[in-house]
Amino acid sequence: MLLPTVFGLTLALAVLATSILIMVMGGRFQKVEQAAYSGETRPWWFKLSIAVYAVFYVVTLISFIMSPEKTWAGWVLVVIIPVGAILKGSLVIFNKEGQKKVTSIKGDKNWRNIALARLVLFPLFLILAYFA
Repeated sequence: MLLPTVFGLTLALAVLATSILIMVMGGRFQKVEQAAYSGETRPWWFKLSIAVYAVFYVVTLISFIMSPEKTWAGWVLVVIIPVGAILKGSLVIFNKEGQKKVTSIKGDKNWRNIALARLVLFPLFLILAYFA
């Protein structure tokens, strides 16, 4: 199944790129988080990235559903991880308390710890993409 593999590789590269960005920016990344998760409206780049991800995901999901070959890694990549991401995102975006927690992270060290913690997802997504 090509699309679930490409989807997994895209997720892996997105995690790697954003983790590197967070490492480089450190505490300055706070402004990015505040722009994305607080305030009355979301910035255009946030809406665009969500729209692109949603379209890519729906195409991948349809391809996965239509495929006669479904692997355990495909199920994890195309069903379990996106459902978890939607739940997590909803808890942050639609919950004032969640927004407050995310937008109150301060300091270079805290942001670099977040970047390092996220990097565990990189090899996980690569492995899932390989087996998808």
